Parts: sequence; structure tokens; C-alpha cells
Amino acid sequence: MRQIRRALLSVSDKTGLVELAKTLAAKNVELIASGGTARALETAGLKVTPVEKLSGHGEAFQGRMKTISFEIASSLLFRRDDASDIEQAEKLEIQPIDLVVVNLYPFHETLKKQGGFEECIENIDIGGPTLLRAGAKNFQSVTVLCESNQYSEFVQEFENTGSTSFEFRQKCASRVYTMTAFYDMAIAGFLTQKSGEALRYGENPHQKAFVLKNPFEEGLAHAKSLQGKEMSYNNYLDADFALKTLQDVHSWQKDKALPTAVVVKHNTPCGLAIAESPLRALEKAWKGDEKSSFGGIIALNFPVTDEVATFFSEKFVEVILAPSFTDSAREKLKKNCRVMEVGLTPHSSWQVRSIEGGVLMQEQDSFDLSQMKTVTQKKFAADKEKLAGFAALAVKNLKSNAIALCRQEGPEFELLTMGSGQTNRVDCIEKLIHSRLSDKGIKDVSDVVLASDAFFPFADSIQVAANLGVKYIIQPGGSIKDNEVIAEADRLGIAMIFTGRRHFLH
Repeated sequence: MRQIRRALLSVSDKTGLVELAKTLAAKNVELIASGGTARALETAGLKVTPVEKLSGHGEAFQGRMKTISFEIASSLLFRRDDASDIEQAEKLEIQPIDLVVVNLYPFHETLKKQGGFEECIENIDIGGPTLLRAGAKNFQSVTVLCESNQYSEFVQEFENTGSTSFEFRQKCASRVYTMTAFYDMAIAGFLTQKSGEALRYGENPHQKAFVLKNPFEEGLAHAKSLQGKEMSYNNYLDADFALKTLQDVHSWQKDKALPTAVVVKHNTPCGLAIAESPLRALEKAWKGDEKSSFGGIIALNFPVTDEVATFFSEKFVEVILAPSFTDSAREKLKKNCRVMEVGLTPHSSWQVRSIEGGVLMQEQDSFDLSQMKTVTQKKFAADKEKLAGFAALAVKNLKSNAIALCRQEGPEFELLTMGSGQTNRVDCIEKLIHSRLSDKGIKDVSDVVLASDAFFPFADSIQVAANLGVKYIIQPGGSIKDNEVIAEADRLGIAMIFTGRRHFLH
């Protein structure tokens, strides 16, 4: 375990700085510091090596240049266990720095107090992130502290051994990259808004909003609207949902994908269909919920031709997503309808969702029926298993709690109706599915498949489904009362499949 012999300190927030430095000095650690940090340490009676002794230059450009130099970066980056790096460091007279204590200019605080443009720019830290990232990259040997609340844990390790554990250094490195990611995100958002690339408004007119485009991934954020008004915040949310649903269904069909149409309203698919022709797919998807389809977002896996454009001549939609549009089709579409060319290959990126004080990150939900099995006495007919798969895919893209009823005619599939966003599955069926079937005049659902996004916790959902006339159910299973649910399905003559995979969506 390498001892900490040299430390570089450069902080805006000097909370706990002197106490930390005294702990280091007590073990004969050389303190290297810049500007105000050096002055604070010297005032406390500590011996300090000025950073310019390493960099070869003092501060320049009104403080914009302090710690960035080949010598300092090399002191952090060269590998302590690599013979070639060690030899080169000796030739260059580079001595290792083992500890970096840096926090960043208060850019966030400057934004919060609504500082002027120039003040915000001057509070963009450059040297700090450079030092932190360099040290964090070499965390096998270098400890990096980017927040004062890390000092006490560091001191506990350091006072016992004069060093730190690999696990502590790795944790600190992770924290550095998290901090610099949020720091850069704030800067990117600030400059994006100032450069005129902000959206008109957010979810509501009083909210500011903008899009940050990930340069390492393709996708909707990079797609250009070929005509119509600018995309709004809500347009992007609904279009993203529509595109992901379309990509799911298109991929599920593999190499023999039929025309597929998705209709989304308020982040919920209200229409979904696979058919033998583009127009039939559109008609079936639109009729999934004709009231909600008005003003919706449409996603298609086929080119928009004159014939397809004509379908929308008497209908209002916000956005149409498709692989391509003919010039004449674009002329036929209403001028305020946004049209965007998109790809059909899904990207398995991580999902990011903000919460107060941070973000949640998770892998994209994936669809897999490899563990699908019938658990009831009554079995699914072979032609119903394909429909069961479509129904499971449809409910995967509905907001929890969710129930989907799906129907098949030959090679064609459609989302007949659905209930989503309820606090229990019984309400999904009784309050939403039942009334929507009545509105459509549908009385016989013995050939449809009912899909649930999560397990039925009690047998009451099976009873309610049976009251509708449902004979086929697909659900994840996994309840402690699965046996009771299966027994009730057997009693009522219902065939039921467990997939072993839940698809909550919040």
C-alpha cells in the first residue's frame, strides 16, 4: 500500500481545509496549494509548496490559469506500477502526487442567484475538473477528494495507515465523475438556453425546457422535424414513447415484420396494430381509442406515401414518426403536423430519471418470453400463443398498473382496449376495460388475450376477468398467492400463462 507523501490542494469551499491539512502535515505530507488555498494554509502556520513551483508559471489571465500544466497532470497520471511510466517520469523529473483535494467553482450557486452571463462564465471551473479527472483515472494509486464531507472518512483511513484502501479510492473516483457529470450538465444546459436552442417551454407554459443531445448515441433527440412547428417538450416525451413501442413491436416480428402503427397520447399507447397493409394497420391502431387518437403522436414502421398521408386528411395529429416520407405525402399532410424520419432499431441505453438531489438510473426494460409456460389445466391453443406474446408486449408499454386486451385476425394483431395508470388491477378491468368494451359494442371477448404487466396478487382479478368473458390470460406470475390464482383460473376454465418477467412502468 503506497503511502501518501504529496498532496495537491485547491479549493473554493474551504470548509475543513485547515484541519485536513494539519492532519496531513502531522504525517510529513508535502502540501502543494494554489492561490487562496495556499494563503489560507500559510495563515494557519502550515508550510506550503506553491503550485507554480511545479507548473513553472504563476497565475495568469486574471486567475483563469493556475493548475493546468504538463508537470502537474503527469504527477497524477503516470502509473506507479508500470516500469515504462516510472522510467519516463524519472527522466522528466516528475514526482508523484498521491492525494488531490479539489472542489469546483460555485457554478450552480451562481445560477441559483441569477448571476449575469459573464459571472456565470467566469465560474466555469476548468483546472479543477482537470485535476480531479486525472487523479480519478489513476485511482489505483491516487486518492481524490472533491467534497469536504469526504474528509472525515479519509482521515479515519489515513491516520491508521498513512494511505487509503483501494475500495475507498475507487469510491472517491466514482464520486468525482458523478460530480463533474452534473457540473458539466449544468453548464451545457445554461449555454444551450443562452444559444437559443431552448424549447418553447416545458410540460407547461411557465416551465423552461431544453434538449441535450447525447453525442454518443443516435435516436429521437437527433432527429429533425421535416416540417411543422418546433417540437415541444410534451411532443418529445410522447414521440419517444411511441418510437420505443414501435421498435419493440417491430423487433418482436423479426425479419418478417408487417406494417405496424402506434398511437400515443399523454405518454400512453392508446392504439397499436400489426396488419397486412399500411392502411389497415393505421385504421386498427386509430380505432383502438378514437377519442384519444385525436391530437396524438403516430409512429409507423413503413414509409408515408400519398395513400398514408390521405388517411390523415381529416384527422389532427401532433407528430408522425416514420422511416421516410415522400415529397408528395409531406405536401398533403397539414402544415402544422410535425414529421420526423426515425430508425427502427432500438438502442439499449440506460434510462435516467431525476429525483430531488440526484438521478435514478436503470437499464432499459427488455422483452423476453423464453420462460413462458402454461400453468393451468386448460392450455393455450397454438394460434393463441402468438397473440399472448403480442398482448404481453402491448402491456409492457402501458403505465402501471396495466391491463391490455388484444385480438388477432389471421396474421393481424391489435390492441383492442386497455386500462392503465390505476392503483390496482381490478379497477383497470372494472372501471376502464369494461366501459371501453361497452362503448365499442364488444360483448364477446372469448377469443382475446388479457395481459397484465405484473402478477395478480389475489384471485379477484381472475374473477373480474371471467365476468367479462375472458378465457385467456398472460401475466408474469410471482405472487405468494399464485396457487390460489391458478386454482381460480382452473375453476373458471381460463387458460393462463406465466412469463416470469414483470414490466412495471411508472
